[in-house]
Amino acid sequence: MNKPLNSHLRRLKLLIQRYKQAYITQGALLRLSELASTISDMRDFYPAIHKMVSELLHAENFYVVFYDQVNNEYSAQYFSDEKDQKIIAQLSSAAFASGLTGYVARTGKVLLCDEALFNTLVQEGAIKAQGSPCAHWLGIPLCRGKQVIGVMVIQSYNFQYRYTEADLDLFRSISDHTVVALDRVKQRELLEETVRHRTQELQSTNISLEKEVQERINAEKLQAALYRISELTASSEDMASFYLAIQQILSEFMLAENCYIALLSEDKSILNFPFYHDQYSSSGQSRPLSRGFTEYILRCGEAKLITPEYANQLVLAGEIKRPAATADSPTPYASSWLGAPLMDNRQAIGVIALQSYQQQYRYGEYELSILRFVSQNIAIAIQRKLAAEQQKQDQEELERRVFESTRELRQANLFLRLQVEERKKIEARLFYEANHDSLTGLANRQMFLQLLKQQFFLSKRQPDLYIALLYIDLDRFKDINDSLGHHIGDAFLIEASQRIKNVVREHDLVARLGGDEFVALLTNLHNEHDAEEIAQRIVQVLYKPFLLDGHQMISGASVGLAYLQPEHTTADALMRDADAAMYQAKSQGRNQFRVFNSLSNQVLEKT
Repeated sequence: MNKPLNSHLRRLKLLIQRYKQAYITQGALLRLSELASTISDMRDFYPAIHKMVSELLHAENFYVVFYDQVNNEYSAQYFSDEKDQKIIAQLSSAAFASGLTGYVARTGKVLLCDEALFNTLVQEGAIKAQGSPCAHWLGIPLCRGKQVIGVMVIQSYNFQYRYTEADLDLFRSISDHTVVALDRVKQRELLEETVRHRTQELQSTNISLEKEVQERINAEKLQAALYRISELTASSEDMASFYLAIQQILSEFMLAENCYIALLSEDKSILNFPFYHDQYSSSGQSRPLSRGFTEYILRCGEAKLITPEYANQLVLAGEIKRPAATADSPTPYASSWLGAPLMDNRQAIGVIALQSYQQQYRYGEYELSILRFVSQNIAIAIQRKLAAEQQKQDQEELERRVFESTRELRQANLFLRLQVEERKKIEARLFYEANHDSLTGLANRQMFLQLLKQQFFLSKRQPDLYIALLYIDLDRFKDINDSLGHHIGDAFLIEASQRIKNVVREHDLVARLGGDEFVALLTNLHNEHDAEEIAQRIVQVLYKPFLLDGHQMISGASVGLAYLQPEHTTADALMRDADAAMYQAKSQGRNQFRVFNSLSNQVLEKT
């Protein structure tokens, strides 16, 4: 009894598996049909196929190759490979033909190839080994009817994964319907291309119709435009506005984007271009007469319409010369050119010309008659305006010369003043930098010694002057500088110099000799107590705490005081005595001052 039951269960499992596989296959085919209905660009179709196959099978490595049996050529349409992406992109048709892809295309059969079968095919000479070896390879021929048109392939580099017969059946079903989907996408792509082409044709027809309508409108405007041109000579303010107005009126009923007016010089050897508008050139340069279109109109004395064919005839006849276009002069030849002479007393004084670079637009006799009329009005306006313009230009030139001369003088004077001021600033800055300490801004050693010598010689001529010298050394500066850093040390020196300056009088001189040594030259003293009082105040003010960058510190100072005496024969002697007094103050405990007695050559004990 168990045997029939087990047999029945096996049949049920087999049916369930078949229904499941059929469901997966049906879903894949429905998705493939949707892709064929929604995608119109082949560049989007193959990635979509790859994505769909990857969701159903182990298909990270997937490619599609078309096969042309007539020419025996292979062409890769899409490829995605985790190892040989760059190699596949460079494979030739012969490489595909000699590999597994060509083998499937030649046999027209499905190939499920593992490593053993691959080696057998290579040994038999049926294929050649190419690229990285894969663990399992599955190729399906793409057929249209009985004709193989390509191969669709999936492959795995994972030796733990093998494609099954179920995978083969599913992939074969997908490949069978892929050809149909490809044809549908290509048909839609072709249809859209046809629609785009037809749309372009309709647009071209519409442009032609619009051109005909515009020609009718231009014909209606012609009479009014001619009247406006005839009146323009009296209403224009100057020649520039006249030329521009002529171009604007012409542009209402013909192509006038490229327009110029050329006038002969007084000696009739130079062509000048007072008005020049051209899409390939910003301005017309004056030039000697040559063998161009403009000179041809001047010689003929009548309006001409020159087409490329007519221009070639003129070249052969020697009437004109056309320079060959070069890299330095790439301006193209005009498709048509209109020119009319500007006449005065039956003499040509210039030319008005229009030209078109558009091959689809060429001037005709209608435009030639309009230009002929315009040239007559322009010639009249030119003669009337020349005298007034010349007078105006002469007046403006005179005013300009006067203004330029005045301006040049002002600029020269201003330049000289600026140079003098700049030189003074530079000299002042150099003098200051040479005679002042860069950190504290006090006088430096050089400046102090110079002023001390001057004061010394002055005291010799005026013995009644009472002078004293303070030699100041900051206590514990080295400890502060070494422990807290140079930036705190610099800030300490700046603060100490300000305290010393605040203590002395305005006419007294404070200088920094270097490091933590300062001096103060006290002049115009009334008695000795004045100098000692200042020395005591300096000691007190430098003993007060310093608060710098969050650090509080106490320094103090050792001060030596020396009075200028008749016994001092040099300024250096006074410096030496003050220095000796300072060292005495430092050796006796610091934070005090000592006075040097020149009579006994000893330091007095004062605090």
